[in-house]
Amino acid sequence: MKSTRKVVGIFWATCLLPFTVLQNVEAQGTCRNPNQKQGRCLSVYDCQSLLSVLQQSYVSPEERTFLRNSQCANGVGRQPYVCCTNDRSFGSQETTSAAPPSTTTSSSSRGQEGQPGQGSLLPSPPKCGPHSFSNKVYNGNDTAIDEFNWMALLEYVDKRGRRELSCGGSLINNRYVLTAAHCVIGAVETEVGRLTTVRLGEYDTSKDVDCVDEICNQPILQLGIEQAIVHPQYDPANKDRIHDIALLRLDQPVLLNEYIQPVCLPLVSTRMAINIGEILVVSGWGRTTTARKSTIKQRLDLPVNDHDYCERKFATRNIHLISSQLCVGGEFYRDSCDGDSGGPLMRRGFDQAWYQEGVVSFGNRCGLEGWPGVYTRVADYMDWILETIRP
Repeated sequence: MKSTRKVVGIFWATCLLPFTVLQNVEAQGTCRNPNQKQGRCLSVYDCQSLLSVLQQSYVSPEERTFLRNSQCANGVGRQPYVCCTNDRSFGSQETTSAAPPSTTTSSSSRGQEGQPGQGSLLPSPPKCGPHSFSNKVYNGNDTAIDEFNWMALLEYVDKRGRRELSCGGSLINNRYVLTAAHCVIGAVETEVGRLTTVRLGEYDTSKDVDCVDEICNQPILQLGIEQAIVHPQYDPANKDRIHDIALLRLDQPVLLNEYIQPVCLPLVSTRMAINIGEILVVSGWGRTTTARKSTIKQRLDLPVNDHDYCERKFATRNIHLISSQLCVGGEFYRDSCDGDSGGPLMRRGFDQAWYQEGVVSFGNRCGLEGWPGVYTRVADYMDWILETIRP
């Protein structure tokens, strides 16, 4: 039943994506697929060729586009409808592979497109920052079940052996998670515990299996940490919290799936200016208006704040910001909060993929009017990231 639920969720969600092109229906029950072959407009459950694509553990970007553009109207049977032929992808009737092709890439290509299984390179679109299939927000600020599927939760163990989920992070390739330095060293070690594990593919921390509207994700992954690498200029005793960024090298490569994918990082070739007033998105499991922590992954849209204003504001608390710190928000009760630390600040960028522009660092309490949150600006640390990651 789980695979059937997944099919329902993926395809219903696909129908909600913007810019979907519905195929013209020539007559009741007939249609043209994206390859311009004539087919029948049927329920996806009655179209074995496309149903088999949806049931794969990995659906490539090309297959996603083909599925999206195969939608039709006035179909027969149970919705959603697709223009059904023997085709499974663009250009041919050949069976497509269930996983992305692997290629040999030299280590001198560092910073270009990576591929699963290597762990040495940063991926580029379409192999990072995918859109949610559902493009839908549940219950206010709750994310869709497959939204921001690079999000990581960090698990700590205190002196009594008790486990606690605290900070966040983001998967940047199949071996590394990007987070905040203060989530690795400093006060966190005494106040929370020792960082031991990274959890990927999580949505609702209160459930063993996450399902929303009959869409169920795959089991979460819990991975050990081979090495925690804090930026060399970070000083946990400095309240300015500059250079608050760290990398976690996982103890084994991550097997990517529909619910675990890396986020894109702002490489020189894809970098864009961040403008005052531009809306960025923060996500995590931090404090809400009704609970200390949310069990469900949240999202929040926040405007970029003027850096000069932010500098002056924090100077009144004897905190001195630098240009590699980004100020966002400042609206009452709209902020990243406790538990969101280390998580990503994101936007849609080059090729419409999601890029991580910031790492949640600190603020003056949480959600105070006129007090923006402070984020580590990822673009300013790309050289360090590229020099640090290895196969």
